[in-house]
Amino acid sequence: MFRSDVERKVLYGIGEHERLPSASYRAEVSEQVYRIIIDKATRVARAGHSAIVDAVFARAEERAAAEAAAAAAGVEFRGLFLVADLATRLQRVTGRAVDASDADAEVVRKQEGLVTGAVTWSRVDAVGSPEQTLANARTAIRE
Repeated sequence: MFRSDVERKVLYGIGEHERLPSASYRAEVSEQVYRIIIDKATRVARAGHSAIVDAVFARAEERAAAEAAAAAAGVEFRGLFLVADLATRLQRVTGRAVDASDADAEVVRKQEGLVTGAVTWSRVDAVGSPEQTLANARTAIRE
C-alpha cells in the first residue's frame, strides 16, 4: 500500500508521526507526491502484484492519472472513493491518537469545500465501522 501522507514525510525526511509544516502541502508538492505513489503502484502492478494507493484523490486529474497508470501497466483498475458525512469525519480525525496523517479538524472542514468534479469511481459508504466499510468496499469491487 502506498499512502500519500507517508510519502510526503519521506520527501521532507521526517518521521511518519511528525507533523509537517503547512508549506509542505503546496499544490506542487501534492502533485509530486501523487506522481511518486502512482509511479510506485505502477511498478508493483507491472511486476504482477496488486497495488493499493491511499490518498484523497479529490481532483479529477489525480484520479485520471491513477487510471492511466493502471492502463499503461496493463492491469485492471478499481477506483474506490470513500464518502462520509462531515460530522463522522470530524469525530474520527479528532479521536485519532498516533497516526501518520496530519489531517485535523481544520483540514476536514477545508476538504468539505473541495470541488471534485465528476467522480466515476465506485462511491463507498464509509460512515460505519471499519468492518462495514470493508464489506462495502468488497461489494463495490465485485460490481
